[in-house]
Amino acid sequence: MSGGYTEKILVIDLEKQKINVEKTNLDDAKLFIGAKGLGAKYLIDHLPKGTDPLSPGNILIFTTGPLTGTHAQTSGRGTVVTKSPLTGLFVDSHFGGVFAAEMKKAGWDFIVVKNKAEKPVYIVIKDDNVEFKDASKLWGKECLETHNFLQKTEGKMKTAVIGPAGENLVKIACITFDGHRHAGRGGTGAVMGSKNLKAITVSGTKKIPLHNEKAFNEKAKEVLKQIQENSFIPIRRKYGTPYWVQIINSEGFIPTRNYTEGYFEYGEEINAETMQQRIVDSGGACYNCVIACWNKSSIKQGPFKGTSLIGPEYETIALMGSNLGLESIEDVAYVCDRCNELGMDTISMGGILGFTIEAYNKGIITKRDLDGIEIGWGKPVELSKLMEAIAYRKNKTTRLLGEGIKTASETLNAEDFAVHCKGMDIPGYDPRGVFGMGLAYATSDRGACHQRAWTVRAELNDPELDRFSFEKKAKIVKEVQDERAAFFSLVLCDFAPISEEHCVEMWNLATGFDHNVESYLKCGERIWNLIRVFNLREGLPPGSDKLPPRLFKEPFTKGPAKGILLNEKDFENSLQEYYTLRGWDEKGVPTIEKLKELNLENYSKMVR
Repeated sequence: MSGGYTEKILVIDLEKQKINVEKTNLDDAKLFIGAKGLGAKYLIDHLPKGTDPLSPGNILIFTTGPLTGTHAQTSGRGTVVTKSPLTGLFVDSHFGGVFAAEMKKAGWDFIVVKNKAEKPVYIVIKDDNVEFKDASKLWGKECLETHNFLQKTEGKMKTAVIGPAGENLVKIACITFDGHRHAGRGGTGAVMGSKNLKAITVSGTKKIPLHNEKAFNEKAKEVLKQIQENSFIPIRRKYGTPYWVQIINSEGFIPTRNYTEGYFEYGEEINAETMQQRIVDSGGACYNCVIACWNKSSIKQGPFKGTSLIGPEYETIALMGSNLGLESIEDVAYVCDRCNELGMDTISMGGILGFTIEAYNKGIITKRDLDGIEIGWGKPVELSKLMEAIAYRKNKTTRLLGEGIKTASETLNAEDFAVHCKGMDIPGYDPRGVFGMGLAYATSDRGACHQRAWTVRAELNDPELDRFSFEKKAKIVKEVQDERAAFFSLVLCDFAPISEEHCVEMWNLATGFDHNVESYLKCGERIWNLIRVFNLREGLPPGSDKLPPRLFKEPFTKGPAKGILLNEKDFENSLQEYYTLRGWDEKGVPTIEKLKELNLENYSKMVR
């Protein structure tokens, strides 16, 4: 047995209520690492072209990496890989907590779910033992309620559950892990719901194999020491991701009122300091993480007093706070909690709600369309009612909104103010304030995403970079995408300051492989190209790497980025430079030569 991998994949057939065990392909593991990359390889090899994401034919893959569950810091993360119902493209949605580590300790590199159960079920996995159980009484329950029920009935196991939105096939539905961590983006919860699968619980007692356990653990201690000595870690631990609210708002590019502005006048009421003073009770951490960036919060005043939650995180504060005009951290925490418990992605929900408010104000959507809900900026109660209506698909309009912002805006002829890339709502960094994020969003493999290449810190701090220019951004975006693709395949947390050298050393010590930094980064490039091939195979048309019209046509009227617009010609030039650096043609298709260079020649027929 090779270290780092259990070499076992659990395949669950929900229709037949049977399981099969497959062997992890270690030759593939050397090229695609694990988690994101190895999951993408499994998906393209096993999913027939053109499969409807919400049909029984789609497959849902829970993946781990070669470092998952080990002494490596932040090694509790896992990934859900599938074909997205929101975009029709590849999606990998990452999650923290303990579920992935427990899955690895149960002896599984992957859990692959296929077909559809006749009636609602949940699955109990204890090491090699797998049971199918009736979930009829759980169907309709919210996420934390479901988690607590399973903890009571099945014991202290780790859980993956969906809420009402997933059951009702809302295309921004997420999967919630361990009660409060989320695989948020791309509609993975809808795929789970389409299979009549309410939950998976897992517990494991096995030791994770390591090629050189002693040397690996020594290296893990060295990495731990470096993380502890990193000057930003105490800040991260104290504030978590909300640390960025004050900075991004003061620099003038936090999403505000459906991206019409980049500066929010109530920013002081929703920033990290205010959050610490008014709602945060304590901190917390995922599996084996010294950073401990969670905020355990509760609302202590006002109409939502008594609400408790983990978070909210930066992205939620931006998309469901400033983007919706909410004027207090208590209001943001309340709508965040309701979104989480209904089982939906807070980024996409913030984008859809912002779009809906603007459509409502323009008379495109009416109060009657929303069954009497009178929405507007800064109205948490009404927005929460609308979220519930979307989760339960209560009428024609809320069903449409549950299809996602691309479908909704096309149907309503309102594409000019729909802020998305490839159908996925843009996260909390408006590209009019940092142009590199525009290129990162446009070229992201799963639709608009800040995690594929987060250029914000470099654009704000590097004196050689002009944040209001596309110059030099193509190379940065390409290189960061490759590195992140490799890193998210190991799979570790993107908050952990771990060098490429240390990543490679831990991977080699865990597995017995003989990689260096160059070949590790080449794995990331290979993964990125393979996913591009998958997306092209599934119908991604030329010209899809684009940004929403608002960013080119409507400048901010206040803040440091006042008057700034993206220039379409400059963006296109940067995009073509990016394609050239990638070895893709002018339409964004990988050349046959590039695929051969990356050992992907077997997939070349898919791009011809």
